[in-house]
Amino acid sequence: MAENNSQYSILEAAIISSSATSEDNMVDIKSNVIELQFWEHIGKPYIDARIVFIDDMGLKEALGIQGTERIRIVIGDAQHPEEPAIIKYFYFANIAETERLNERSEMLSVNLVEEHVYVDAVKQFSRSYTANLEDIIESICNRDLGKGVERWRFKGSVQGQRKIIVPYMSPIAAIQWLKIRATTKIGSPIYLYSSLYQDELVMSDLDNLLSEDVINGDMPFRYSKALQASDDPRRNLYEIIEFNETGGDNSLSLYESGAIGSLYSNLDAGTGNSVDDHMTIRDIIDEFYTNGLISPESIQSIYDPTLLIDGKLSDEYNSMHIHQVTSSGTYNQFPSYHDETTLLDGNNDIVESRLKVKNKIIRAIMKKNMLDIGMNGTFFFSGSVGVGNKVRLLFLSSNAEGDNKDFVEQIDMRKSGDYFIIAINHKLTSEKNITQLRLSKLGELPDDFKL
Repeated sequence: MAENNSQYSILEAAIISSSATSEDNMVDIKSNVIELQFWEHIGKPYIDARIVFIDDMGLKEALGIQGTERIRIVIGDAQHPEEPAIIKYFYFANIAETERLNERSEMLSVNLVEEHVYVDAVKQFSRSYTANLEDIIESICNRDLGKGVERWRFKGSVQGQRKIIVPYMSPIAAIQWLKIRATTKIGSPIYLYSSLYQDELVMSDLDNLLSEDVINGDMPFRYSKALQASDDPRRNLYEIIEFNETGGDNSLSLYESGAIGSLYSNLDAGTGNSVDDHMTIRDIIDEFYTNGLISPESIQSIYDPTLLIDGKLSDEYNSMHIHQVTSSGTYNQFPSYHDETTLLDGNNDIVESRLKVKNKIIRAIMKKNMLDIGMNGTFFFSGSVGVGNKVRLLFLSSNAEGDNKDFVEQIDMRKSGDYFIIAINHKLTSEKNITQLRLSKLGELPDDFKL
């Protein structure tokens, strides 16, 4: 793996003892840090981290390190330390590993969590709400986790007001439980996630995030074995160092899960009404296209719509029969968490039970065509890029030897395209700053794309 010369580094790493009464008692370990990692994920309302450092001051004994300490971490441009890119506080979760180096020092590997994860670990509650699902989620974040919520172009879930009783759950468990129930009008999931670049949690939905432009349309991330280092240092920041296809091309799993085609049956025990629906991935993709979220060609990268099995299109089969019994009218005026109602959207009625199935199919689609790439991390600190953003990737091959100017580059259309960032791993050492991205391909290159 080629090294990079990132200007972003650890400006501060200071431990705050659990017994300290103020930050004046911080112990600076910046010069002792060997490695620092952060993990962001679109499905998690918190960031995981790990720090590896040399303890040559007897901190483990002097501070009584046992997993309740805090650490202040500052990341920024070493040439402009007055403008840090990231300021974060974490709690020690546990000492994952120790290695004795000599009589006076040892190497500690410590898992870190954000403060509200610690708060979550000690809290459980039962509480009644009558509100929209997203409002309940935000209330729990504010009241029980001490976290604000930024709604990023989020117009709200389609489910409307509900009467909800949270049945003795931890705050984060309650949030995840509610989040599963909330969707957009086409069934897309709602996300609540943590970002390195702000203190508030971010709430948005897949529709909004996919409607955003790619963040690097003028200079796509690119990979080619034939490429040599560019004279343009900015160009080098956009080179993919390594990539790994994660097995998301397995279409068989889509059929086995019922995502391609399935029969969904819902029986309302309260009314006796029964609804049978044949649901297909083609319907979902058509809705994505109709709403301007993906290009019509994208269907080819998700599944083969022309595949015939015994003379019949594959999505005409019901590879799974999903049967559900629900109730309605539990709270009369307001539907409950479990109620399946008919929602009004202009002139169209939305059967809520269908949204659950759509949500399941969309989540399966997001796991298709996944890709892991490694890049120079400078771009992701300087640009405040995080999960939920869209990026453009080019995979190139050459039909002639020579430098970048001499050979003719050809685009691998199967791999190239627009990708959605699901997760990010930032890794900083004294020598390298590498960012690894987990991506899901949901779009082809635009028709007017030019190298």
